[in-house]
Amino acid sequence: FCNVMNVFTVTFDQFNTSLLNTIHISLNKNNLTDPKLLNGSMYCFTSIVAINDILMGTLTVRENLAFSANLCLSRKEYSSADKKMRVDSVIQELGLKDCADTKIRTMFLRGVSGGEKKRCSIGMELITSPSLLFLDEPTTGLDANTANSIIELLQKYHTLIFSIHQPRYSIFSQFDHLTLMNKGEIIYAGAANKAITYFEDLDFFLDVTNRTVLPQIHNNQSDKCSSSEEMEENENPLAVIYRQSPHFLKVKDRLSQISDGLEVTKGDRVGYATPFCYQLMLVSGRTVRNILRNPQTSYAQLFLNIFFGILVGLIYYQIPHTLPEALQNRTGAFFFLVINMVFGNLSAVELFISERVLFIHENSSGFYRTSVYFLSKVFADLIPNRILPVFIFSAIPYFMMGLKPGVEAFFLYCLTMSMVSLSAVSLAFLVSASVGSFAMANILIALPYVLMMVFGGFLVNLNSMLSWMSWLKWASIFRYGYNALAINELKDQVFTSNYTSVRGDMYLDHQEIDHSTWGFWQNQVALTGIMCVCLILAYVQLRRINRWK
Repeated sequence: FCNVMNVFTVTFDQFNTSLLNTIHISLNKNNLTDPKLLNGSMYCFTSIVAINDILMGTLTVRENLAFSANLCLSRKEYSSADKKMRVDSVIQELGLKDCADTKIRTMFLRGVSGGEKKRCSIGMELITSPSLLFLDEPTTGLDANTANSIIELLQKYHTLIFSIHQPRYSIFSQFDHLTLMNKGEIIYAGAANKAITYFEDLDFFLDVTNRTVLPQIHNNQSDKCSSSEEMEENENPLAVIYRQSPHFLKVKDRLSQISDGLEVTKGDRVGYATPFCYQLMLVSGRTVRNILRNPQTSYAQLFLNIFFGILVGLIYYQIPHTLPEALQNRTGAFFFLVINMVFGNLSAVELFISERVLFIHENSSGFYRTSVYFLSKVFADLIPNRILPVFIFSAIPYFMMGLKPGVEAFFLYCLTMSMVSLSAVSLAFLVSASVGSFAMANILIALPYVLMMVFGGFLVNLNSMLSWMSWLKWASIFRYGYNALAINELKDQVFTSNYTSVRGDMYLDHQEIDHSTWGFWQNQVALTGIMCVCLILAYVQLRRINRWK
């Protein structure tokens, strides 16, 4: 590709995308060195612009471009001022000055137009001034004049390989090299200005490529395929003609010359432009900014926790110490609280699914490590969406229900609620990282939640279950959360009836709940273990995502 300026591919959309992605990832996975043409430098500076504009919708045009510059430009070679100048230069070149501080667009936020979004997507890749730029239908969504100006700008500074459909003549005239494909086979590859001459003997151009009519072979082309016996029954005649043409031989010889001058070292990973901690800071900052600008994941989550906290407090308002209400209402409240904590984290299944395409694109393009993306999501989502709302939700019903007074009891109560929430959200993270659709994720997360609830020990006596099923209680978030809350509240409490009194310890013994000091903390250890195992598996699943797709 070293001397190729533009490649024009006419084929099916899905094949276009697969072909460009495969070439791009192959070049990034292999270290290609050309001493003559590239002065021995690593030939890994390639970028790809996808047909679907992959951008963070809550960020502005300038913020998206700055994110790309900060991650892809080395801190040793570029200062903060240099990066800012580079961002401003790209904004100016692509005509994005008027919308530079406008957000891209989400379901809840209005933003830039489709053409401006396309130009921003191109700008994300131009930040590093790549030696080779792949574009999948770069004129899609652009008007004719804008499309023409973008192509003129790009071809002045970069080697381009792109697919395009129905280009206007002013764009087509800029092509240096043209490749036409039909049903996965090349039917022409050579100089763009010689394509018309080549197809003159076939009478037509695009209609032949799209197979709307059959080719009428004339003159010298008929000599090469004079009889139907020379090609197989299902063989593409256009491809056969091309392979017998001088254009094919010329391209083949040129590729052989280029390959002889290249050294390929497979298996060596190209280093990232920025260190781990710097990547983590930038990606985490973007994640937090996205959460704050997205009301669905921030304000709504907080409002729902306050609403349900007040609702639980009203239902179990000022639980008395007289039997039977004392025990029945307290245990019912605990189970209700645990259910709300667990099922309140169903929204976490969208965490990795909603940004799956963005993650694959940025990670495969070398923006950041998989571990950086995972940790940024875990930290940025857990603290604002899972920890702070839990304390708000926990504090409201605790005092409304009149539970055990004392700082220590309240702290252990909040700790238990937090661990239940973290364990549940970690399982949701695992499901989110394992599948690519919301429908499948909802099914997969609901099943373990329901099983955990059944084996939690509140709805069914675990001793009455079949032995081959009872082991599932050890994986129940509900069981550990309920037991810890019951121990914290009922231990050393005395509840009275008309003529009798019952200690909370007696009730715990009757339920076979270990209420010793270790009995309480073993529930916390179990919840921590479930959380850690799910988070580790979620990271493994992110690593296993097929980048080639």
